[in-house]
Amino acid sequence: METYVEEYQAKYGGITLHTWTDVQGWKKENFYITGVSGTPVASWFREVLRTKHLADIADFPYIPSSFYA
Repeated sequence: METYVEEYQAKYGGITLHTWTDVQGWKKENFYITGVSGTPVASWFREVLRTKHLADIADFPYIPSSFYA
């Protein structure tokens, strides 16, 4: 069981963060949040990242990072 977080450009600007857990090839526990670059990420999403033992993301990035892709 692996956990992941992706960053990608949102359709109308901003950045979407998507995290999930891979269980036998299926994406489980999907969470998405979209926000404006440079603004704080909601505390509930940061808690999801901590729960999944992923790196914290305090603010929405200005461009999607290849680190999380």
